[in-house]
Amino acid sequence: MRSNEIQPGMRLAKSIYDPNGNILMRAGAVITQRHLKAFKSWGILEASIQPDAETSHGPTADLVATAEIRALLESQFSLSNLEHPVVQAIHDLCLARAIGQR
Repeated sequence: MRSNEIQPGMRLAKSIYDPNGNILMRAGAVITQRHLKAFKSWGILEASIQPDAETSHGPTADLVATAEIRALLESQFSLSNLEHPVVQAIHDLCLARAIGQR
């Protein structure tokens, strides 16, 4: 779907990547007005959106998504000392935010 047709509340069907292959938004993320502004600044002209009627998110999908988020955070924090209280707090905040945005 063209980015100018995407509305807040829609859900991404496929992840969005930058030209270097870095993930900008994960599949399943619910689009907000802030995301729409980011699409413009990133130069994203279209994105794959999940159809309303066919969207199904049961407990299994939630477990898979949570596992993917945890794996991504493990990678991002791989060089950090997770035993340090501040690093652990940042990690936990990132996890909570990422799970809340899917």
